[in-house]
Amino acid sequence: MRHGPSKTGYYVLEGLNSFATAYFFNYVLQRLKRELGFSDLETLLLCAFHGLIYIPASIYGGRFGQRFGYFRSLHVGFSGQLAGVVLPGLVPAVWAQVAGVAIWTASMSFVWPMLEALVSEHEPRERLSNRVGLYNVVWAATAAVGVFAGGTLYKVLGAASLYWLPALLHGLQWLALPGLQRRHDVWVIAGNDPVPVVGIAEGKAGGISSPAIGIESGPAYFKRLGWIGNPFNYMAINTVLAIVPSLSVRLGLGVDRMGWLMSVWFVARALSFFILWHWRGWHYRFGWFAGGLLLLLAGFVGVVLAPSLGVLILSQVALGWASAVLYSSSLLYSMDGSETKGEHGGIHEAFIGCGIFAGPAVSALAVWATGSDTSPAWAVGIFLFAGFGAALVVKGRSKQP
Repeated sequence: MRHGPSKTGYYVLEGLNSFATAYFFNYVLQRLKRELGFSDLETLLLCAFHGLIYIPASIYGGRFGQRFGYFRSLHVGFSGQLAGVVLPGLVPAVWAQVAGVAIWTASMSFVWPMLEALVSEHEPRERLSNRVGLYNVVWAATAAVGVFAGGTLYKVLGAASLYWLPALLHGLQWLALPGLQRRHDVWVIAGNDPVPVVGIAEGKAGGISSPAIGIESGPAYFKRLGWIGNPFNYMAINTVLAIVPSLSVRLGLGVDRMGWLMSVWFVARALSFFILWHWRGWHYRFGWFAGGLLLLLAGFVGVVLAPSLGVLILSQVALGWASAVLYSSSLLYSMDGSETKGEHGGIHEAFIGCGIFAGPAVSALAVWATGSDTSPAWAVGIFLFAGFGAALVVKGRSKQP
């Protein structure tokens, strides 16, 4: 089987989107806390609202792309993300900030499933893990840059850069789509795809890919483990994102210095993805998956309760490695052998949305009930330990060796 069309353009789109996402979302939370007076509870509720939107939107976005074509979905997504950052940039009121986050979140659901599908379609199984590994490295590395440099950008360029810089990047992504779609469609129409592709007659490259071949898949229960891993993964990391504004105030750090400090786990995650990309010993190994869940718990509790900067940094390293293992497992096991990668990408993102919602929602309930900004440590921690237990149950019920 021939190699698919070049994926470089898709990785560029992915990197731009990840940087814009990391800068906008992480630092709009800082702005809402520092400049617009959001309480810890309100910040957690906004993050939960963000996740609640993302769950159904991702499922719909994946199905939309599978039916109408990946590139049409990307046009919708980038246009909506552009509108979502322009609105709060033009209207400084709190309602506009919240509405902008909602529009931007729903639109993002038309983007990530399609990028995941495009980098993995037309690939036999022996190359799929390599494509997925590089995909993970790209988005994690550019997100790390967005968080590390974001505080400095915010301080130097001003709060308005939260809106005009992501808007510029989303506009560039939108402009790049016609050329990428032409090259993609020409390759498919030339007869390089062994199965029919939806929408070619109308100039829309659809989402049905050739079956992955060449390497036998692991036990079927790993797909169910992947469904478990990412919700708990994102329960932890999105709770961390939500409490960073409060943590920065408690530590007495400015936006720029807090960005440097809290980028540690982003950098650790990116480096971990790079290791997992080149070393495949974790593929279909239950011990690595279960260990990732336990390390996630330890890293999360350490970040929330850190009594010192040293503990905070070490906990972030643990959090970054665990997050990379769980995310890589989820995406690989979801895409491996799938013939409807757009729809499966949407399901993958919807499970992420479950965690994005549940972590801040549970934390908000704990903060409301106790009045303590460290209560998410035990409230979310209980759920993370339950996730480890659920993984053991799935493994135990499997008849696979």
